[in-house]
Amino acid sequence: MQASDAVLARIRKLLAVAEHPATPPAEAESAAQAAERMIIKYAIDEALLAARSDVRSKPEVRMIVIEAPYASAKRVILSAVARAHGVRVISHTGQAARATLVGFDSDLRLVDLLFTSLLLQAATGMRRQARSDKAFRRAFLIGFAYEVGDRLRQARSEAVAESGGASTELALRNRDHEVADVLQEHFPRLVTSRISVSDGGGLVAGRRSGATANLTSGDHRLSGGRASIARSSS
Repeated sequence: MQASDAVLARIRKLLAVAEHPATPPAEAESAAQAAERMIIKYAIDEALLAARSDVRSKPEVRMIVIEAPYASAKRVILSAVARAHGVRVISHTGQAARATLVGFDSDLRLVDLLFTSLLLQAATGMRRQARSDKAFRRAFLIGFAYEVGDRLRQARSEAVAESGGASTELALRNRDHEVADVLQEHFPRLVTSRISVSDGGGLVAGRRSGATANLTSGDHRLSGGRASIARSSS
């Protein structure tokens, strides 16, 4: 087993403790926080290791299928997670359930873990709401994504400052440039799109739920089924 696989295995074990219904709340919170710290440190360590290595890995292009319902809203959650980990997400017109990700292997694996966890948490959060109509639930997922995205960016910024500041920032910026180059190579004609929300109450409820979400990669709140990132055949 590679070192990176061993770290991911440890993260999964911590998450299993955090999400198990029989785990006492204090122990679950401790396990979740330990996993969150490990995820952030793992991502930064991988970037610094790559920067010092003579053998450079390259960004990869992978496809992900997002299960219905609310595939387009779930894709907003995916984008929030991806951006915080240096991964770019491309949506495909007329194919809400399909997206392409561009990023380094270690970052793609973290995105896969965290996206799956957050889908589970969001679904659980929706089930606890008094309303269940489509407009509310779609807005809930988008609000959840916005709040989680803000928290992930803040956590990432704090971790960078603690791990070396400028040198770490440079390593991550270099990775971002490499990802952007591969993105341009495979998708030279990208256009920016916006997503609209028609239910303010759902948006507020989603942000409230996202404010307490476990930002590790497994928790006891959402649904959506596992969406694994597959290597692109292109």
